[in-house]
Amino acid sequence: MSKKLALITISAFLLALVAIYFAFLRDVAPYQPIAFSHKIHVGVNNIPCQYCHSYVAKSSQPGIPSVMECMGCHEYVKAEYDPKDPKTVYQYKGKPINPNDYLYDGRRRIKFEDEIKKLAGYWERKEDIPWVNYHYVPEHAKFPHKPHIRYGLECKTCHGNVEDVDIPKPIVNIKMGWCISCHEEKLDKNFKELEDIHKGISELSELEKRIMTHTGRIPYNKLYKDKKKLGEVWTETQESERLINIDKEVAWLKDCSTCHY
Repeated sequence: MSKKLALITISAFLLALVAIYFAFLRDVAPYQPIAFSHKIHVGVNNIPCQYCHSYVAKSSQPGIPSVMECMGCHEYVKAEYDPKDPKTVYQYKGKPINPNDYLYDGRRRIKFEDEIKKLAGYWERKEDIPWVNYHYVPEHAKFPHKPHIRYGLECKTCHGNVEDVDIPKPIVNIKMGWCISCHEEKLDKNFKELEDIHKGISELSELEKRIMTHTGRIPYNKLYKDKKKLGEVWTETQESERLINIDKEVAWLKDCSTCHY
């Protein structure tokens, strides 16, 4: 093989590797119409997640604030930069943040004032901001935020410390195995807490536990062989299958329908 042919072959191979990297391997974040920074809003200004994502505890989707809601603040907060005013340079975790020269997501330099002007432009034109969604759930699966938030899970469980990054990226690879492991852990914890109230819960069959979690009740004789332990006087004529209300929400998390349509 001639040196020229060898050089061409090596060059083509390297170009193929570069193309594969950028096409399939590199984690490229989307280019948003406005360089919205979670670090500035949540970290520097201490805005709670649910202030903007106000539906997260009420709906399957967290919700995105309307342009009107954004302008409710930015009608007054314009981030106009004055180099003579030291207050226009923010401090976050001991590091200065220059609103006139901010490295956004480690990729490009931006000015806060320019980005707020873009927001005002959408407001004046009465247009929605075409945000790019980069959190995807397969069409055959569902991830409702409401039950997870109401259970007490924090946003950072899946999204990480959003106060430290401009564009949050999932810190976990949300696949079925990861979800099932988490569900089994929570379900075991729920039943252990119920065991402190009703001894014998753990001895129920899987079917009995499933029925209990769907109905919120369980026949007393499944848990108590001695009726007097219920603190009441029982007669032989009373219904032997009296139901006990389980005064605690226990969601059954092992059904396929929990996550799949």
